[in-house]
Amino acid sequence: MNNYYFGVVVDFKKVKANAKWGVVPFRVLASGKVEVLIISTRQKNWSFPKGNLMKNIGPRRTALLEAYEEAGIDGNLHPRPIPCTIDRTCVYFFPMEVTKLFDDWPESTFRKRKWIQIKKARKMLHHREMGKILLQFFLKKN
Repeated sequence: MNNYYFGVVVDFKKVKANAKWGVVPFRVLASGKVEVLIISTRQKNWSFPKGNLMKNIGPRRTALLEAYEEAGIDGNLHPRPIPCTIDRTCVYFFPMEVTKLFDDWPESTFRKRKWIQIKKARKMLHHREMGKILLQFFLKKN
């Protein structure tokens, strides 16, 4: 992750019980630029993979499962997520460096996925808060 580092992260002891968990999938190109992967929603908007906590597997595995089911990806999660409030729901997103793209995945029949530069993703994401957290995820080092 060459010129990037992750910003504000949460303390797991303070996590809300009804929170959702997800990932911000990214890749670093040979040029050093970062792209994020966005997915279409059922309402034809753009978002990141996320879902309700599955208590039997925990937050990290829930986020990985949502990434696979909704976007057909696997990868390495940053150790700690960044919180985001969307429509009064707290969502914790783990930055995830994508290591595998599946050609077929559980929700592939009704979801599209698209690699896109951060600046453009901020404009395309349905929830403005998701666009704002991209600035927290990928802060330029001085």
